[in-house]
Amino acid sequence: MNKRLPLAALAADMILAEPVCRQDGTLLLPEQTVLTERHLRLFPVWGIATATVCCSDDDAAWAAPEDTPETAPDSQALEAAQALLRPRFVHVDLDQPAMAALYDLCLTRAAGILACRGAAGLALPGPVPAELLPPAPETPAPGPMAIIESDPKLTSLPDVFVRINEVLNDPNSTAREAADALGKDTGLAAKLLRLVNSAFYGFPVKVDTLSRAVTIVGSRQLTTLALGISVIAIFKDLPSGLVDMRAFWKHSVGCGVIASTLAGPEAGLDVERLFVAGLLHDVGRLVLFRNVARHATHAIALARREGILLREAEKRLFGFDHATLGGMLLRKWRFPESLEKAVRHHHGNLSHMSMPMPALTHTADAIAGALGLGSSGEVYAPPLSPAAWDTLDIPVDRLPDIIAAAEAQIDDIIRVFLPDEQ
Repeated sequence: MNKRLPLAALAADMILAEPVCRQDGTLLLPEQTVLTERHLRLFPVWGIATATVCCSDDDAAWAAPEDTPETAPDSQALEAAQALLRPRFVHVDLDQPAMAALYDLCLTRAAGILACRGAAGLALPGPVPAELLPPAPETPAPGPMAIIESDPKLTSLPDVFVRINEVLNDPNSTAREAADALGKDTGLAAKLLRLVNSAFYGFPVKVDTLSRAVTIVGSRQLTTLALGISVIAIFKDLPSGLVDMRAFWKHSVGCGVIASTLAGPEAGLDVERLFVAGLLHDVGRLVLFRNVARHATHAIALARREGILLREAEKRLFGFDHATLGGMLLRKWRFPESLEKAVRHHHGNLSHMSMPMPALTHTADAIAGALGLGSSGEVYAPPLSPAAWDTLDIPVDRLPDIIAAAEAQIDDIIRVFLPDEQ
């Protein structure tokens, strides 16, 4: 007999009795496919909630996980985890339903981490040690455009970057022109192919040429991804000790994946553009680290010492924050306006939270920050704008599924950018 099972009840080695297709009818897996763990990780990415499998009446494997619930952390473990976790959420409104649900999810995770590995990584870091601080800046930091224009790497971009941007901004560009522009840089082309073959797309067959990738994904979508990837190379020579770059890109990738997952396949939004918005949302902070390192270090120290959000410390020291600087940089680079606005307003500018791209990027950043997916220097969970959550109109009870779907992709995608990631 055949049985249609929810995602939670599917397991490796089950055999499909019917094909699995996307909502648009694209075949993902044919009938008689033997499910693997990779398929199960990709189902949420593909938007697959159920599948029909072959089974027998007495097969005991069909009991859903809710029939055999995991042991919940005991009250003592939860109290210990809460004592460590609650200070990270001091700047958020836990009466807000979405943040309350997110906090509860993080608390359960923290209790599990505490039981397995101890308190490492759960407690807030202390103040920056005095011996690691450079001498205090003697002069005020320059303005945002002065910072950008003082850096030749930010004003004289590589030729491949310019060509990619021209293709993206030309509505009449062809798929062949896109493939030609992307193929000029072999390293970039290789990363694009790795991303196309990652869990971000979950294609059932390998895409082994750039022209095939352009055909399947779309020239404008792939060119958008190329813009995001090419930016990373500009910031390879940052001063050491300011930020853990692996943690920085983990947070950035996490934000991008969560933003595209939050939108869902039914939203009709460009998931590649959402991913790049998340990937680059903190690019302004990289500019600060690169060009005014002494001031950026003191912003971090001020935030830790006074228990304030890092962006508030930036405003106090610079007169602007990294989001404003990042938006100005993307405008100078002639990035699409939707990307520029998503980056500039990712901390919840109320006048832009009714727009899907800024609202999604802001919400994804709040979720990634709460979950502790890497860090760009911020140690606190950032607040979530109620206006942004209202714009997205996502039921709170969908949060665990959204997070699970995103986390199924993140580690795989990080290895595209950081090949030695373990």
